[in-house]
Amino acid sequence: MTDDVEFWPLKVVVQKVGLSKTEIYRRAAEGTFPKSRDYRDGGIRKFWLSTEVRAWQDAIIAGQ
Repeated sequence: MTDDVEFWPLKVVVQKVGLSKTEIYRRAAEGTFPKSRDYRDGGIRKFWLSTEVRAWQDAIIAGQ
């Protein structure tokens, strides 16, 4: 893996991919966008792995 893995909160994912929060969750539920993961920080918070989001972007660019 050439990229460092970062944990991106939803706000960052929205900025990186240009989709709304609702659209990100809809596509994740359909299986057409990477699913979020949970981590605990005084409560449950969600994050996405940067490498999975970038792989999704690469697939879009490649026309897959």
